[in-house]
Amino acid sequence: MSRYRLLVVDDEESILGLYKEILSPAEDLGGDLDEEPLLPDFELTMCNQGDQAVDAVRGAMAEGRPYSVALLDVRMPPGPDGVWTAENIRALDPNIEIVIVSAYSDVNTRELNRRVTPPEKLLYIQKPLHPEELRQLAKSLCAKWKTARDLIMLNATLQKQVDMRTNALSEANKRLKRDMAVRMRMLQELLESEERYRLLFEEDITGDFVAAPDGVLKACNKAFARIFGFGTVPDAMSVNIFDLQLTGSDDSLRDLILTRKKLENFEGVFRRRDLRTVHVIGTIIGILNVRGQIVEIRGYLLDVTERKRLEEQLRIAQKMEAIGTLAGGIAHDFNNILGVITGYTEIILENTDKGSSLERRLKEILGACRRAKDLINQILNFSRQGTQEKKALRVSPLIKETVKLLRTSLPASLDIRENIMTGNDTVMADPSQIHQILLNLCTNAAHAMRERGGLLEISLAEVHLDEATVSKTPGLSAGAYVVITVTDSGHGIPKTIQEKIFDPFFTTKKPGEGTGMGLAVVHGIVKQHNGVVYVQSEEGKGASFQVLLPQTGLMDDTVTDEESRMLPIGKGRILFVDDEKALVDIGREILEGLGYEVVARTSSVEALEAFRFQPDKFDLILTDQNMPNLTGMELAEKALQTRPDVPVILCTGFSEIVSYSKVREMGIREIVMKPILKRQLAESIHRALTSDSTARA
Repeated sequence: MSRYRLLVVDDEESILGLYKEILSPAEDLGGDLDEEPLLPDFELTMCNQGDQAVDAVRGAMAEGRPYSVALLDVRMPPGPDGVWTAENIRALDPNIEIVIVSAYSDVNTRELNRRVTPPEKLLYIQKPLHPEELRQLAKSLCAKWKTARDLIMLNATLQKQVDMRTNALSEANKRLKRDMAVRMRMLQELLESEERYRLLFEEDITGDFVAAPDGVLKACNKAFARIFGFGTVPDAMSVNIFDLQLTGSDDSLRDLILTRKKLENFEGVFRRRDLRTVHVIGTIIGILNVRGQIVEIRGYLLDVTERKRLEEQLRIAQKMEAIGTLAGGIAHDFNNILGVITGYTEIILENTDKGSSLERRLKEILGACRRAKDLINQILNFSRQGTQEKKALRVSPLIKETVKLLRTSLPASLDIRENIMTGNDTVMADPSQIHQILLNLCTNAAHAMRERGGLLEISLAEVHLDEATVSKTPGLSAGAYVVITVTDSGHGIPKTIQEKIFDPFFTTKKPGEGTGMGLAVVHGIVKQHNGVVYVQSEEGKGASFQVLLPQTGLMDDTVTDEESRMLPIGKGRILFVDDEKALVDIGREILEGLGYEVVARTSSVEALEAFRFQPDKFDLILTDQNMPNLTGMELAEKALQTRPDVPVILCTGFSEIVSYSKVREMGIREIVMKPILKRQLAESIHRALTSDSTARA
């Protein structure tokens, strides 16, 4: 009798023992050996978990000794259940007969049949087990399995006979194959050529496409889909190449291809799926029929958007450089003019009755000159020609000054308000840069309300950020911050571009309305001051920009009342050099008013000769920087070679050519930016004569 392999799986050892008792031959159980066995010769394998059973089936298949029948319990904690076990056993052995055994009636037989196929090799029985029924079932399933296996072997025998006949036919076909060899080689070459073209088409870095004469895509590659913002090639297949070109383009692709048939080095601006623009360059060819009509359009496009952006940045940078150079030259001349105005104004003011209307008007002129000086410093900072010095300052006076400036320059349709909600608003900053932050944010806000007017509000508050808050914002430290908020009621900023508004050169303004640098400059300044800038906006509901700057406990050294300080008066002989005669005249008068004896020259060469003739007769040299023949630094260098201890003050209207490291090495005591106010000049001279400090700006 044949020896069949049975696999029994149950998590209870008592059940496994029962299986063994029922299915083992009589001699295995101590029966009468002379009696004919009631069962075939079974080889039993007992497992108490489903994954063990799956491993057993895998091993049996590898040995070539497969199991005939698998008896599986349904619930076998803690491992996989019987349905999972049956499903995985079936995947390993498609011929095994599987019996699902369960003590419960809630087994979903429909789900069981769906997962464990085919249904004719699957049985489902319920516990308790009846020994005679189980023995009969095992014998029947083993016989069924053997019949199926014999059938497989018979089919294999028949297949072998078929193969023998096929081999005979194969020999006959060889002659036919030899005759077809040439044709097959030609076909293979054609297929290889098509494959090479397909790979070239699909993997090309250019955006390749094939379209019908009306522009509807017939094929495209991954690069084309990527260029136009589609996730996959099938997504891109739904578009018309003519519709992707931006309306209003000077040269319509549809018209050009119909008239010229072939476009080389074609440049166009198209619209991506996300509505962003993309610049492309490439070749587009119309495939013609025998009548000269376009039957297909093929194109090869390269994305040059980044190149266009860099070219535009370079163009703007070159323009900004030219503007900066021009600004420096203008600032120098303008500072000289302001120097004359401020100098004579201060002289007249000294001889004016206190409290008179003339004194008030002269102070207004002097205040206007100071504001003009600050404006020039901003221009120089913008063109990278000005000095930038951080110091303790209060923000509220800058806000008040900005509001005052805005009210004189913006339309009356804008309601400008200030809301100062804190008195502790001192920060370490460059005042001109804080002024630039305010002007840039307010200018943008005003532009957003230029058509209908609205409310522009500048608020000032303070906030304390704890560790939990700053941990969400890299670059910030816990502590107190001054909060500047600029809010407008304009058209708002779309969510899609809010992440880009601080990028350099990004702008939604029309050509001529802006460079896209305003918010980038704000972001850069705030970052330099260890702060952060936020934006909150919804379309149609205005925008709000918040600037957080670290608060400082230092006193603001800009709020001291200058008139309450004594003006330093001194004595000594000063060599004063400037190539502008008007500045020399006013400078001489101011210096003499401060108690000094003045030797003035409009030529740096003559000044050097006078100093070399009597170097010990001068207590200080006060020289302009930008002069012909000898610059102020060159004059100072030669004078210090003659007398190393002579104090030198360098005056300049713009400082792009002043190297502070070189100035310190030379021994120059002070650097003063034009136009020079009387108090500023008096204090600089006093410091230079009474200290050994060098190159103090």
